[in-house]
Amino acid sequence: MTQPILVAYATNHGHTRLIAERIGAVLREAGQQVELCDLGSDSSDARPVDYAGVVVAASVHAGHHQSKAVHWSRVHAAALNALPTAFLSVSLTAADDSDEARAATRELIDEVSDDSGWTPTVTLPVAGALQYREYDFPTRVLMRLIAHRHHQPTDVSSDVDYTDWAAVERFATDFAARVGTAAADGPPIRS
Repeated sequence: MTQPILVAYATNHGHTRLIAERIGAVLREAGQQVELCDLGSDSSDARPVDYAGVVVAASVHAGHHQSKAVHWSRVHAAALNALPTAFLSVSLTAADDSDEARAATRELIDEVSDDSGWTPTVTLPVAGALQYREYDFPTRVLMRLIAHRHHQPTDVSSDVDYTDWAAVERFATDFAARVGTAAADGPPIRS
């Protein structure tokens, strides 16, 4: 029996969980077994060595990815570096189609790698969502001010989803193929 793929995620308001669930669904459609793991949960004891590949998705808040995702990646860096892996960085910055935003997003992804010692096989910046209805009052006010400054919707009665779901699905399909190829090639040769 082949090992499953782990889709681990950290989320503040639930949007990254939705992205992880979609990735899991696409991987299953591609014939892979999948396990989802909430890295923010106290019971997240998933070990990468138990999987054929690992996808980690984490969102950006206050200029950094969730510390639980970075910590988990640091603890398991050696195992992650020996597998096909993917890192999805979920942020509103990724929704901005500018050179400055792309550079900022790349810097955030590189920060995770630098802080954890894990170099993902592939990465994907994913545009997140303004989840006004999920935010507490102070966060809603802050996000509305930021959205206004960037000429984004400020109606707090509805959420705004910037995620390119087709791109997420293509990424998951490509990752399923990458894991399949790695499994066919056998385990990595270690010296």
